[in-house]
Amino acid sequence: MSGFDPLVSIVDDDAHARAALLGLVRSFDFAVAGFSGAEEFLRSDAVERSRCLIADMRMPGITGLELYSRMVDRGTMIPTILITAFPDPDLRRRALRIGIADVVAKPPDPEALRRSILRALERR
Repeated sequence: MSGFDPLVSIVDDDAHARAALLGLVRSFDFAVAGFSGAEEFLRSDAVERSRCLIADMRMPGITGLELYSRMVDRGTMIPTILITAFPDPDLRRRALRIGIADVVAKPPDPEALRRSILRALERR
């Protein structure tokens, strides 16, 4: 990997969306890891290694917002970008108020997502 390669973890229950995001973020020259759900991510060593997390808002079980809250409760502060197919200004305001780095609509604009990741990494 050229440049710098902080781990960006992607949690999305939709296999196609997850694969597309993994490819897109990899094209930005970041190391990436993908997970099919919050529980899988929380059980992995990627929690300690991740420098940015991209999580789908709507997933069965633990949502992206709940995942972020659980990490904060555990003292794990990973800058998190929520991604959603159902953008909602109220959700965005609430998410940003509790410390989410950004909320991005699906499918993401590649350059906007790259900028969101870079801003999230700067927060770390």
